[in-house]
Amino acid sequence: MSDKEDISLRNDRSSQIRNEPAQLYNEQTEFYGNGARAKHMETEIAEYEKRHERIRGLFAELDELRKAE
Repeated sequence: MSDKEDISLRNDRSSQIRNEPAQLYNEQTEFYGNGARAKHMETEIAEYEKRHERIRGLFAELDELRKAE
C-alpha cells in the first residue's frame, strides 16, 4: 500500500470515528434525561456503560491515528 493510500484510509477512518461519538453522546444524554441511575434497569445501565467504553475506545483510536500522521 502506498503512503497516499495509507493516509487516505486513516482519514476515512478518522471521519467515521468522529461521527459516531455524537450519536453515542445523544444516547448518553437521553439516559440521564430519563432520571437518576437508580431509576434505570440493569440492562439500561449496562448499555450506558457499553457506550461509555465505546466512546473511550474511539477517542483512543483517534489519538493513535493522529500520532501516525
